Amino acid sequence: MYRSGATDSRRASKRPVPVTFVAALIMAVGVYNVVDGVVVLVNGGDNSKLAEGAFEIAFGVFAVAIGNGALRMRRWVWAAFMTLAVIGLTHQLLRHFFYDHPSYLNLAVIALVVFALTPLDVQIAFGVRPPRNVLLEEGTRNPIDSV
Repeated sequence: MYRSGATDSRRASKRPVPVTFVAALIMAVGVYNVVDGVVVLVNGGDNSKLAEGAFEIAFGVFAVAIGNGALRMRRWVWAAFMTLAVIGLTHQLLRHFFYDHPSYLNLAVIALVVFALTPLDVQIAFGVRPPRNVLLEEGTRNPIDSV
């Protein structure tokens, strides 16, 4: 089936700038994690190090997939970003309160991602919220009124 490039260009023009920024950021993080995981696996070590390297590779591939989905404005990506943000923020806060080596840069980047993806126009672009001109009818809760 032939698809014209017009739909792709319209979709690309609807993508907000913060989404492009966050997608590029998450893809860079994913590539970094894949490379770091490969280096850890090549260097070898005990089972803990090998498991850490395998996890880094899996997380990196997942991050690149999320970045690719963000560039294509997939609806599930917004929820994936916010889920990763909750996990990442919780992890960094736990490191801050219970360990002595939190990553403040990681904490700042995650907070930046949340602030970039929270505005209403970004949520509308992802399809998480309805457009501004759509009126949602609130149904009645009374079962007798619906008969």
